[in-house]
Parts: sequence; structure tokens; C-alpha cells
Amino acid sequence: MLEPKAELGAAGREGDGAGSTDLKRTLATACRILSMEGYQDMTLGHMSAREPGSSTFWMKPSGFGLNEISPEMLIRVDLDGKKLEGEGRRHIEVFIHSEIYRRRPDVNAVLHGHPVYATLFGSSDFSLRPLMHEGAYFAPHVPRFDLTSDLIMNQEQGRAVAEALGSYAALFMRNHGVVVVGESAEEACLAAIFLEKAAQTQLVAISAGPCSWATPEDTRAKQEHIYRNPQLMKDFWGYFCRKLSRLNPKI
Repeated sequence: MLEPKAELGAAGREGDGAGSTDLKRTLATACRILSMEGYQDMTLGHMSAREPGSSTFWMKPSGFGLNEISPEMLIRVDLDGKKLEGEGRRHIEVFIHSEIYRRRPDVNAVLHGHPVYATLFGSSDFSLRPLMHEGAYFAPHVPRFDLTSDLIMNQEQGRAVAEALGSYAALFMRNHGVVVVGESAEEACLAAIFLEKAAQTQLVAISAGPCSWATPEDTRAKQEHIYRNPQLMKDFWGYFCRKLSRLNPKI
């Protein structure tokens, strides 16, 4: 798993200092990378990140696309969903983020989006399998949330989403989208990219007929050799940052 950068938790005061500046820059970069990698849906979808142990978090504002986000646009929100800082509007679905942070102290970044393949896959009754490496990241299970396919608009619904996610890295929201979490903004961003590719791969495989997937032993080995390898995960993050820079040289 990707180790959070040491400077992400370096701020002296919550919501202030160099640590928050770095965290906001990383979060904005993650938003733009996700847009580039299949998560752009007009102004819908949102990502947040917090410094480890913090009771507040930075979040993409409503009304803008993931590809438009810069660090100064981010808003700071508390675990009750109250906006504390920033000029932008708060997303209605803020409670997805706040209730996951409340339940999961190991999580420091949350994404909710509507990628085409993962949303379609999550609306089926198939279980995600490790057909390719990316599927191994999420083994043994990606749960589904099917209490509603509508927006998550209050704390009670947010708690239900957090309970459905449990201790897992991702959640399919049937006929709605996905939730992906990580120990850092970098990790959550990469996991979201992996989820979309894993879902696309399996949908293609299903359309072609019966298929096989990695054994439990090989799946565990891939998790250890690839996704728990800090250097490889940093390399993956660096690759997407360079790709973003090539496509957006002014950023």
C-alpha cells in the first residue's frame, strides 16, 4: 500500500500550515488525474482528504468538474458536514465522506464518482474477480450498497454507506457509482483507477464467455509484490502526475 507522504501530517494547527498546503496540492492533483482516467462526469463526483488524525477534511467544492480543481478552490469541512473554510459550495453528498472518516481512522482520503464501467459493473450481481492485476487489489471482496440509488443527503444515509463499506477499500453503489478510500489521497486515487480498469476488464471478459481468474495464492502474491510495494505505488503515482503534466502543461 502507498505510504502517506511524511509532510501530509506535518501541519502544526489543524487546517493550517505547510502540511495542509501540501495536502491540498495533492488532493487537487488527484482530482485532475481522476478526471483524466475516466471519472469526469460534468460537475458531479467529489474527493476529499484529511491529515491523519484530523477531525476536519479538505474537499472538492460543488459546481466544478474534477478537471477544474486547484488547491485554492478546496473547502474545509468538519465531521458533521459543516463548511469551515473556503468560498465554494459544499457537495450535498458530503456525508459519504464525513461518516466514513468518523468510522475509519485508517482512511485519510475518500472518493465518490460515477465511472462508466465500475458503475455498470456495480449494478450487476457479479462479484469482482482478479482477472488482471488490478482486480487483485480489491480481493477478497468489494461490497455493494443498495439501500438507495438516490443521492446521499443526510448523516443517516452517510452512516449506511460507511457501514456497507466496512473495512474494505471500495464500495459499489448500485445504479449510482462507487466509493473508494485510501490511507492517502495518492492511494485512493490509484485505487479508483484500478477499480475502473478491473470492472472494465471483467465486463469485457463476461461478454466473451466463461473466464478464469487468479488463484487465491497468486492474488495474495500480487497484493504483496505490487500493491504493498511502496516504491511501485510511488512510481504509479509519478507516472500519472507526468501524464497529467503532459496533457496540461500549464498546471
